[in-house]
Amino acid sequence: MPKRVDHRLRREAFLEAAYRTIKKKGLAGVTVRAVAKEAGFTTGALVHYVESMDRLLAEASEYAARYVRDDMLLMEQLPDKLEALRQVLHLSLPLDEERRGNWNFWVGFWERSVHDASVRKLTQARYAEWLKRVERLIKNAQRVRDIPASIDAHKQAKMCVALVDGIATQTLR
Repeated sequence: MPKRVDHRLRREAFLEAAYRTIKKKGLAGVTVRAVAKEAGFTTGALVHYVESMDRLLAEASEYAARYVRDDMLLMEQLPDKLEALRQVLHLSLPLDEERRGNWNFWVGFWERSVHDASVRKLTQARYAEWLKRVERLIKNAQRVRDIPASIDAHKQAKMCVALVDGIATQTLR
């Protein structure tokens, strides 16, 4: 009798493996063979689930966003709105091996986005989401008067994002 395979779980395993591979080796280290090995499968199994390396990278990008997004959404729910902002910004910093790996992942995508319009579109979407999140958190803190209403939330959000990017870039360098 043929073995029953949960295709959704198998696909997730390959996305997780691509994510881990990129975090460890950067985009240059991502090959079909490396991802399949990381997942514990053959290259043939990976090829069965992924139509192209570009598609795998795009889906790995969404996997990475989901991974980080869940923690940030949890912090957003904190009753202290200023603390929620602090915690979300804290989560985004490369303070441990796991988060430095996340930054390795995104820096690789930034580099690739210079030459690839589809990757550029993905990175722009992630940045728009990130900027909206920070702006929303600032506005939430303004509503409870933890941050003065006179502060331009959009401008401050852009400054927070730039600060986090700068810290991360320097840490990785």
